[in-house]
Amino acid sequence: MRLSKPGDLWFHAQECPGSHVVLKSSAGTPNEDDLQLAADLAAHFSRARGNNQVAVIMVSTERLKRIPGASPGTVRHSGSSVCWADPARGKAHISNKEALA
Repeated sequence: MRLSKPGDLWFHAQECPGSHVVLKSSAGTPNEDDLQLAADLAAHFSRARGNNQVAVIMVSTERLKRIPGASPGTVRHSGSSVCWADPARGKAHISNKEALA
């Protein structure tokens, strides 16, 4: 959250422990492919990665609030939307990047 700027988007698998994904979109409007990839990565790096589809919360980083006394990474959000993600697409993207390296 310290490195985010207005316009950046935060993704997290809904109701499921997992990593947060921040799409650095403060420099411009992200396209649908960027939004879908961020959601797919959030789904892949969650405990729901074994599912075919995962509901992922998408919200502007400006609408996140840390919860005092809560464990690190625990936040409250408002004004979010839900998108559907495929953890297998997130995994495939990572595998393709590793193969190119």
